[in-house]
Amino acid sequence: MGAEIGVRPSTEAAHEEWMAGAPGRLRRTLPEAGSVLAVVARPGDEACYLGAVLDAFRVGGSEVNVLAFSRGDASPFNDSMERLGSIRPFEFDAAASALRATHCVLADYPEAELRRLPIAQLAERVIRMIREWRVDLLVTVDGRVGDRTAANVCCRAGRELAVPVLGWTLPHAVARSVREATGLSVTGDADGRIDFELQVRRTIQRYAMLAHWSQSRGDGTHLARLTVQGDREWLRWLVPTPACEDTPERGAE
Repeated sequence: MGAEIGVRPSTEAAHEEWMAGAPGRLRRTLPEAGSVLAVVARPGDEACYLGAVLDAFRVGGSEVNVLAFSRGDASPFNDSMERLGSIRPFEFDAAASALRATHCVLADYPEAELRRLPIAQLAERVIRMIREWRVDLLVTVDGRVGDRTAANVCCRAGRELAVPVLGWTLPHAVARSVREATGLSVTGDADGRIDFELQVRRTIQRYAMLAHWSQSRGDGTHLARLTVQGDREWLRWLVPTPACEDTPERGAE
Protein backbone atom coordinates (compact mmCIF):
# COMPACT_ATOMS: atom_id res chain seq x y z
CA MET A 1 0.00 0.00 0.00
CA GLY A 2 1.46 3.37 -0.93
CA ALA A 3 1.91 6.44 1.18
CA GLU A 4 -1.21 8.26 2.23
CA ILE A 5 -2.59 10.91 -0.09
CA GLY A 6 -1.91 14.44 1.05
CA VAL A 7 -4.01 17.54 0.43
CA ARG A 8 -3.07 19.03 -2.91
CA PRO A 9 -3.02 22.81 -3.43
CA SER A 10 -6.41 22.79 -5.22
CA THR A 11 -7.86 20.84 -2.29
CA GLU A 12 -6.35 23.25 0.22
CA ALA A 13 -7.96 26.18 -1.61
CA ALA A 14 -11.37 24.48 -1.56
CA HIS A 15 -10.92 23.64 2.11
CA GLU A 16 -9.93 27.20 3.01
CA GLU A 17 -12.93 28.54 1.07
CA TRP A 18 -15.21 26.28 3.05
CA MET A 19 -13.56 26.94 6.42
CA ALA A 20 -14.00 30.69 5.91
CA GLY A 21 -17.72 30.18 6.39
CA ALA A 22 -17.67 27.11 8.65
CA PRO A 23 -19.91 27.33 11.73
CA GLY A 24 -18.38 27.45 15.20
CA ARG A 25 -20.15 24.27 16.24
CA LEU A 26 -18.07 22.13 13.86
CA ARG A 27 -16.68 19.07 15.68
CA ARG A 28 -13.35 17.38 15.06
CA THR A 29 -14.05 14.12 16.92
CA LEU A 30 -16.55 11.31 16.46
CA PRO A 31 -19.55 10.85 18.75
CA GLU A 32 -19.49 8.01 21.25
CA ALA A 33 -21.11 4.79 19.97
CA GLY A 34 -21.04 1.23 21.22
CA SER A 35 -22.31 -0.33 17.98
CA VAL A 36 -22.38 1.41 14.59
CA LEU A 37 -24.37 0.17 11.57
CA ALA A 38 -23.35 1.41 8.13
CA VAL A 39 -26.23 1.21 5.65
CA VAL A 40 -25.51 1.48 1.91
CA ALA A 41 -27.42 0.86 -1.29
CA ARG A 42 -24.84 -1.41 -2.93
CA PRO A 43 -21.53 -3.19 -2.25
CA GLY A 44 -18.61 -0.81 -2.60
CA ASP A 45 -20.23 2.22 -1.01
CA GLU A 46 -19.23 0.97 2.44
CA ALA A 47 -15.58 1.13 1.34
CA CYS A 48 -15.43 4.00 -1.18
CA TYR A 49 -17.42 6.49 0.89
CA LEU A 50 -17.49 5.25 4.49
CA GLY A 51 -14.32 3.18 4.80
CA ALA A 52 -12.15 5.74 6.60
CA VAL A 53 -14.97 6.82 8.92
CA LEU A 54 -15.82 3.23 9.88
CA ASP A 55 -12.15 2.55 10.54
CA ALA A 56 -12.03 5.60 12.82
CA PHE A 57 -15.07 4.35 14.74
CA ARG A 58 -13.52 0.89 15.13
CA VAL A 59 -10.17 2.28 16.31
CA GLY A 60 -12.10 4.33 18.86
CA GLY A 61 -13.70 1.20 20.32
CA SER A 62 -17.02 0.94 18.45
CA GLU A 63 -18.32 -2.30 17.01
CA VAL A 64 -18.78 -1.82 13.26
CA ASN A 65 -21.51 -3.55 11.22
CA VAL A 66 -22.48 -3.19 7.54
CA LEU A 67 -25.74 -3.68 5.63
CA ALA A 68 -26.03 -3.39 1.83
CA PHE A 69 -29.45 -3.53 0.16
CA SER A 70 -28.44 -4.98 -3.23
CA ARG A 71 -25.82 -7.09 -4.99
CA GLY A 72 -24.61 -4.12 -7.02
CA ASP A 73 -25.43 -5.92 -10.25
CA ALA A 74 -26.35 -2.69 -12.06
CA SER A 75 -22.75 -1.42 -12.06
CA PRO A 76 -21.37 -0.54 -15.53
CA PHE A 77 -18.01 -2.07 -14.54
CA ASN A 78 -17.04 -5.73 -14.46
CA ASP A 79 -13.39 -6.74 -14.59
CA SER A 80 -14.20 -10.35 -13.67
CA MET A 81 -15.31 -13.35 -15.71
CA GLU A 82 -18.36 -13.79 -13.49
CA ARG A 83 -21.79 -12.19 -13.39
CA LEU A 84 -21.78 -9.22 -11.00
CA GLY A 85 -24.70 -10.67 -9.08
CA SER A 86 -22.55 -13.70 -8.29
CA ILE A 87 -19.19 -12.10 -7.54
CA ARG A 88 -20.06 -8.89 -5.71
CA PRO A 89 -21.44 -10.55 -2.53
CA PHE A 90 -18.04 -12.20 -2.06
CA GLU A 91 -16.32 -8.87 -2.63
CA PHE A 92 -18.64 -7.30 -0.06
CA ASP A 93 -17.69 -9.94 2.50
CA ALA A 94 -13.99 -9.37 1.79
CA ALA A 95 -14.36 -5.59 2.14
CA ALA A 96 -16.26 -6.00 5.43
CA SER A 97 -13.45 -8.22 6.64
CA ALA A 98 -10.88 -5.55 5.70
CA LEU A 99 -12.94 -3.04 7.69
CA ARG A 100 -13.06 -5.59 10.55
CA ALA A 101 -16.83 -5.47 10.67
CA THR A 102 -18.44 -7.69 13.29
CA HIS A 103 -21.50 -8.38 11.11
CA CYS A 104 -22.22 -7.84 7.42
CA VAL A 105 -25.49 -8.55 5.63
CA LEU A 106 -26.42 -8.22 1.96
CA ALA A 107 -30.20 -7.87 1.62
CA ASP A 108 -30.34 -8.97 -2.05
CA TYR A 109 -32.92 -6.54 -3.42
CA PRO A 110 -32.56 -5.89 -7.20
CA GLU A 111 -30.39 -2.78 -7.51
CA ALA A 112 -32.29 -1.47 -10.54
CA GLU A 113 -35.55 -1.56 -8.57
CA LEU A 114 -34.21 -0.25 -5.27
CA ARG A 115 -35.48 3.31 -5.71
CA ARG A 116 -38.98 2.04 -6.46
CA LEU A 117 -39.30 -0.12 -3.33
CA PRO A 118 -41.29 1.31 -0.39
CA ILE A 119 -39.07 3.09 2.11
CA ALA A 120 -40.99 1.41 4.94
CA GLN A 121 -40.12 -2.04 3.56
CA LEU A 122 -36.41 -1.26 3.44
CA ALA A 123 -36.50 0.47 6.82
CA GLU A 124 -37.95 -2.65 8.41
CA ARG A 125 -34.76 -4.53 7.49
CA VAL A 126 -32.66 -1.81 9.14
CA ILE A 127 -34.87 -1.84 12.23
CA ARG A 128 -34.35 -5.60 12.62
CA MET A 129 -30.57 -5.14 12.40
CA ILE A 130 -30.65 -2.31 14.96
CA ARG A 131 -32.47 -4.51 17.44
CA GLU A 132 -30.48 -7.67 16.75
CA TRP A 133 -27.06 -5.99 16.95
CA ARG A 134 -28.02 -3.40 19.59
CA VAL A 135 -27.00 -0.56 17.30
CA ASP A 136 -26.94 2.93 18.80
CA LEU A 137 -25.75 4.88 15.73
CA LEU A 138 -26.47 4.62 11.99
CA VAL A 139 -24.03 5.87 9.34
CA THR A 140 -24.91 6.24 5.66
CA VAL A 141 -24.05 8.10 2.46
CA ASP A 142 -25.80 11.40 1.77
CA GLY A 143 -24.03 14.50 0.47
CA ARG A 144 -26.75 14.93 -2.17
CA VAL A 145 -25.41 12.03 -4.24
CA GLY A 146 -27.46 10.72 -7.15
CA ASP A 147 -29.10 7.92 -5.17
CA ARG A 148 -30.26 8.87 -1.66
CA THR A 149 -32.26 5.69 -1.00
CA ALA A 150 -30.03 4.49 1.83
CA ALA A 151 -30.12 7.91 3.51
CA ASN A 152 -33.92 8.07 3.33
CA VAL A 153 -34.25 4.56 4.73
CA CYS A 154 -31.87 5.31 7.61
CA CYS A 155 -33.82 8.43 8.51
CA ARG A 156 -37.06 6.45 8.60
CA ALA A 157 -35.58 3.71 10.80
CA GLY A 158 -33.66 6.14 13.00
CA ARG A 159 -36.71 8.26 13.75
CA GLU A 160 -38.83 5.19 14.52
CA LEU A 161 -36.36 3.83 17.09
CA ALA A 162 -34.83 7.16 18.24
CA VAL A 163 -31.42 6.10 16.92
CA PRO A 164 -29.27 8.96 15.57
CA VAL A 165 -28.12 8.94 11.95
CA LEU A 166 -24.90 10.39 10.56
CA GLY A 167 -24.57 11.06 6.84
CA TRP A 168 -21.36 11.24 4.80
CA THR A 169 -21.19 14.52 2.94
CA LEU A 170 -18.90 17.16 1.45
CA PRO A 171 -18.88 20.95 1.76
CA HIS A 172 -20.11 22.67 -1.40
CA ALA A 173 -16.63 23.97 -2.28
CA VAL A 174 -15.04 20.51 -1.96
CA ALA A 175 -17.95 18.89 -3.83
CA ARG A 176 -17.40 21.31 -6.69
CA SER A 177 -13.72 20.32 -6.85
CA VAL A 178 -14.73 16.65 -6.80
CA ARG A 179 -17.16 17.13 -9.69
CA GLU A 180 -14.54 18.96 -11.73
CA ALA A 181 -11.90 16.28 -11.05
CA THR A 182 -14.04 13.15 -11.34
CA GLY A 183 -17.47 13.89 -12.84
CA LEU A 184 -19.16 12.27 -9.84
CA SER A 185 -22.74 13.39 -9.22
CA VAL A 186 -22.28 14.93 -5.79
CA THR A 187 -23.44 18.39 -4.74
CA GLY A 188 -22.49 18.35 -1.07
CA ASP A 189 -24.08 20.38 1.71
CA ALA A 190 -24.21 24.00 2.78
CA ASP A 191 -21.72 24.97 5.47
CA GLY A 192 -24.31 25.36 8.20
CA ARG A 193 -25.59 21.81 7.68
CA ILE A 194 -22.24 20.11 8.34
CA ASP A 195 -21.48 19.01 11.90
CA PHE A 196 -18.14 17.17 11.72
CA GLU A 197 -14.83 17.58 9.96
CA LEU A 198 -12.52 14.66 10.71
CA GLN A 199 -8.89 13.94 9.96
CA VAL A 200 -8.73 10.30 8.89
CA ARG A 201 -6.38 7.57 7.77
CA ARG A 202 -6.98 5.97 4.36
CA THR A 203 -4.97 2.73 4.58
CA ILE A 204 -7.77 0.41 5.70
CA GLN A 205 -10.22 2.11 3.38
CA ARG A 206 -7.97 1.41 0.41
CA TYR A 207 -7.67 -2.25 1.38
CA ALA A 208 -11.46 -2.46 1.53
CA MET A 209 -11.76 -0.80 -1.88
CA LEU A 210 -9.31 -3.31 -3.37
CA ALA A 211 -11.61 -6.12 -2.22
CA HIS A 212 -14.10 -4.93 -4.86
CA TRP A 213 -11.73 -6.00 -7.61
CA SER A 214 -14.45 -6.38 -10.27
CA GLN A 215 -14.90 -2.61 -10.00
CA SER A 216 -11.25 -1.67 -10.48
CA ARG A 217 -11.95 0.44 -13.57
CA GLY A 218 -14.51 2.46 -11.64
CA ASP A 219 -12.33 2.78 -8.55
CA GLY A 220 -10.14 5.30 -10.34
CA THR A 221 -12.95 7.84 -10.02
CA HIS A 222 -13.21 7.35 -6.27
CA LEU A 223 -9.43 7.39 -5.82
CA ALA A 224 -9.42 10.75 -7.61
CA ARG A 225 -12.14 11.93 -5.20
CA LEU A 226 -10.02 10.84 -2.23
CA THR A 227 -7.12 12.81 -3.68
CA VAL A 228 -9.32 15.90 -3.67
CA GLN A 229 -10.49 15.21 -0.12
CA GLY A 230 -7.00 14.50 1.17
CA ASP A 231 -7.14 13.28 4.77
CA ARG A 232 -10.51 14.89 5.55
CA GLU A 233 -14.03 13.51 5.87
CA TRP A 234 -17.21 15.44 6.63
CA LEU A 235 -20.40 14.24 8.31
CA ARG A 236 -23.71 15.76 9.31
CA TRP A 237 -26.56 14.69 11.53
CA LEU A 238 -29.47 13.43 9.45
CA VAL A 239 -31.37 12.37 12.56
CA PRO A 240 -30.01 13.97 15.74
CA THR A 241 -31.36 13.22 19.19
CA PRO A 242 -30.92 15.06 22.51
CA ALA A 243 -28.71 12.20 23.63
CA CYS A 244 -26.34 12.88 20.72
CA GLU A 245 -25.81 16.46 21.78
CA ASP A 246 -24.97 15.46 25.35
CA THR A 247 -22.82 12.42 24.58
CA PRO A 248 -19.05 12.75 25.28
CA GLU A 249 -16.98 12.77 22.12
CA ARG A 250 -14.04 10.56 21.26
CA GLY A 251 -11.03 11.33 19.09
CA ALA A 252 -10.76 9.64 15.69
CA GLU A 253 -7.28 8.29 15.44
